[in-house]
Amino acid sequence: MRPSKTLLILPLLLATFFVQAQMPVLKVQQAETSEQKDAVKLKKLNIDVQITGNVATTVMTMTFHNSSNRILEGELTFPMPEGVSISRYALDINGKMREAVPVEKAKATEVFESIERRRVDPGLLEKVEGNNFRTRIYPLPANGSRTIIVGYEEELGFNSNNVLKYHLPLDYNQAIESFTLKTTVFESIIKPELGEQPDGSFDLKANGNTYVGEINKTNYQPKNGLTINLPKRNDLTEVQMQKASTGYYFLVNVFPKTESRRKQWSNQIGLIWDVSLSGLQRNTEKEIELLDLIIKQKQNLTIQLGLVNNGFKNAGTFVISNGNWTQLKDKLKNLVYDGGTNFSAINTRSLQADEYILFTDGLSTFGKNTVSLNKPVHCINTALKADYSTLKFISMKTGGQFVNLNSTSVTEAFKQLNQQNLQFLGIKNGADVRQTYPSMKVNVNGHFSLAGIMNEFNTEFTLQFGFGNTVVSEQVVRLNATEHALSSIDVSRVWAQKKIAEMDIQYEDNKDDISVLSKQFGIVTRNTSLIVLENLDDYLRYDIVPPVELQQAYNTVLKQRRAAILERKQDLINAAVTMTKELKTWWNTDFYYKESEKKKERYPDPGQRDVHGDPSANIVMAEPARESRRREVAADQARARNRAESASQVRMPAPVAKQALTNNEDKALNEVVVVGYSAQRKSAVTGSVTTIRGTASSGFLEGKVAGVQVAKTTPAPQQLAIIIPEFKSDKDYMKNLVGKPDSAYQIYLKMRSTYISTPMFYFDVANWFYQQKDSVRALTILSNIADLDLENADLYKTLAYKLKQTGNYKDEIFITQKILQWRPMDAQSYRDYALALADNGQYQAALDNLYKVLTQSYNAQIADRDQGIEEIVISEINNLIAKQGNNVSAKGIDKRLIQSLPVDVRVVLNWNKNDTDIDLWLTDPTGEKGFYGNSRTKIGGRISNDFTSGYGPEQFMIKKAIKGKYKIEVNYYGDRQINISGPTTVTAEIYTRYATGKQQRKVIVLPMAAGRSGGNLVGEFNF
Repeated sequence: MRPSKTLLILPLLLATFFVQAQMPVLKVQQAETSEQKDAVKLKKLNIDVQITGNVATTVMTMTFHNSSNRILEGELTFPMPEGVSISRYALDINGKMREAVPVEKAKATEVFESIERRRVDPGLLEKVEGNNFRTRIYPLPANGSRTIIVGYEEELGFNSNNVLKYHLPLDYNQAIESFTLKTTVFESIIKPELGEQPDGSFDLKANGNTYVGEINKTNYQPKNGLTINLPKRNDLTEVQMQKASTGYYFLVNVFPKTESRRKQWSNQIGLIWDVSLSGLQRNTEKEIELLDLIIKQKQNLTIQLGLVNNGFKNAGTFVISNGNWTQLKDKLKNLVYDGGTNFSAINTRSLQADEYILFTDGLSTFGKNTVSLNKPVHCINTALKADYSTLKFISMKTGGQFVNLNSTSVTEAFKQLNQQNLQFLGIKNGADVRQTYPSMKVNVNGHFSLAGIMNEFNTEFTLQFGFGNTVVSEQVVRLNATEHALSSIDVSRVWAQKKIAEMDIQYEDNKDDISVLSKQFGIVTRNTSLIVLENLDDYLRYDIVPPVELQQAYNTVLKQRRAAILERKQDLINAAVTMTKELKTWWNTDFYYKESEKKKERYPDPGQRDVHGDPSANIVMAEPARESRRREVAADQARARNRAESASQVRMPAPVAKQALTNNEDKALNEVVVVGYSAQRKSAVTGSVTTIRGTASSGFLEGKVAGVQVAKTTPAPQQLAIIIPEFKSDKDYMKNLVGKPDSAYQIYLKMRSTYISTPMFYFDVANWFYQQKDSVRALTILSNIADLDLENADLYKTLAYKLKQTGNYKDEIFITQKILQWRPMDAQSYRDYALALADNGQYQAALDNLYKVLTQSYNAQIADRDQGIEEIVISEINNLIAKQGNNVSAKGIDKRLIQSLPVDVRVVLNWNKNDTDIDLWLTDPTGEKGFYGNSRTKIGGRISNDFTSGYGPEQFMIKKAIKGKYKIEVNYYGDRQINISGPTTVTAEIYTRYATGKQQRKVIVLPMAAGRSGGNLVGEFNF
């Protein structure tokens, strides 16, 4: 069985939450003891750097060794420089390196997770928010090693002295057993210079015009990084060419004479400062230094300060005379960084100016990444995790400039901002060249690089440079395939990377073209990943063309038996039609109940003897079983239960055995069936049955959520109102939150560094502020969850639940839309987004997205996992149609699904993690409990299909509710993933008079704790 996980960031690779250098960071999951936490080390590191012209290719081969006796899992993150994308990834499979192949990102994630559940060895490298890349490594075998290869091409930049600069960070804080670094500079007329080197033994030695440096070390910890400066002659055009199927790819470097015109800064400047939590990653000292140069040059001006996090506010007007800006500088140095980031909150109403300077990383985690400003916006970045495309787009759209202070000095950045730079304007006489990039105006600071495709054997064209639309200089470029030797670098990939970088500025308009291009050239983008599969059958099953070494066998099998292997996909329409008929039959059934029956005494069921004949025994542990067998049993039981329910639509099925999730293979696989106030525990392996005794007040039936105090309330009898208890976390940090919100907020800020990467810290503290009626601070604190990790759907689901509960529906739409973007393979993604749209009054869009749940194609594993979700979606589709009437059009909905189904009571349970088993329990006024084993109650209650994995949801409905108290509980068996997203979080939506004009709703969000079985009280209400 796969062990439970605990997040650990490998200490040898910058063990901090916020990355401080551009280096790979390994997060080790599943480590439970201190020995396991120290078990994984980078054993071997081989780095090969090749520089040709202004293009550097870096290939890193890393071997990680796990010295523990437990299988672990790793996640390696690479923050990449501006304009750089990873183009090579390989993983060792059965002792041999296997190259990855490009696949659509969503499909790659779906395939990876499907194969990972089979305990096979897939590898996945994907691009996440900003220019950050991550790969998941599983398994890291006990007392064994795994090797990965990551490679990327980087177009080097020039400084004002026409010097190329290559930099490789090497600040590892542990010695590496075997360390190799080789650097080759090809065809350099001028000898390269070392600006920084790992130690004194590294040097570049000449071999003609090629320079080579190499070191091989054992148990070595580099003291410095590697920086190579390559001077270039500005009178020499550099050309790289590569033969293509038709024509040639080319890359041209020219060095136009630097010209500039001084910029006149406006008297009214808007300074927008990103104060979100991720702002702690920025180098604010460099930012203030740049701002100081701008102010001292201008001397007299007025600056309006705007602060952006999850919201936006004007922080004051500062009139600066004679360059004295002490007051503003002091304010900037003492800002508090808190909350997510929402660029769409920035507006001219709050901050009016003639031009703006925006200091941010470009990652808008809590709102759309667009700003509604119609004056020039200059975007400045100092963070290593940044969204360069967003920053470039904002600058380009508004007529401002983008400055990356990671790749240039403050002085150079000031020169760039303080002058109108010479720009590349276009090509003249370029009939024989096509697809040249850049294709738009770009600044030229002494160097310009152009890539394209040449149709003929040789040609020439003219590059034009100038200001605005005025050409002030031209340069002729001649391309001849016989004069220019074919390059050793992959020029086509450099060209593709340039084209993708330009298209990515307007990603939504170009995403389809980006996908085609990235798959052809093997470049990782927002919508394309690199994947490695273990065997030929997996490539065939998932319709993925394998790497070269498997293609011959792939093509052979393709002709013979691909149809038999190819994974089938299906939608849910047929199942939904069948379910609609079943729901109609259930709804039309009269459940006779006499009020007097409720008062009759209920007798406990007699306990069943265990297999040893001892009636006093409480639990008989099942024999150990493998995780795979547990899954098979659960799937078989689900199918059997569904067949039984279909055969007799309103007849209560026999209790179905359910497996409780366990944390390791040595624990028993048992399942619980509750009958009245006792519970039967049935072995999934032996079939033996024993009884757990309990009462209504026992922990088994009325447990608490671990770490949560429950304050019960008693509603007035027979009042149609939903009363939910107030939940308060009992975590240690909550004991410090005392006093009024102002003082409590300062306490929170002091505690935050200890819990900075703990989602539940922000959840609990935000909940406290909501209870104090300080919803503004509460939302800011809650929105920090969005800044904790890149593209983490589990975190965003937790956030969406709380936003729904607190009525922040516009924010809920953004969060659920991001989840849908990341996980379109899950039915729940469409449903969550649809319900957020409905919350915000966008009923037609909500209806359309609900219907998509039923019309999407799902692979067999996901379809089996989510069997029964159609019952919940049918209810929600018909609720929208019934409530909104003329506000929605149902003409696109299959008419067989439209059926009015109003009910007195409806409860829906959702949770945020995959591979999770959670049950909904509802006890009616007669004392009868509806749950997976008693899915049809005597008074007409109906529990939907039991989800033993996946995200749920589960639903309880009753058409005609009897008077009295209803109690809602959650039984949490556990999950198989505890990582940065924290514990599993559930949300319950409680409705009375559902799908009628008198509908009421309450939402409650609760964190669960593993190992706590039994009923966790969610809420209760009187009907």
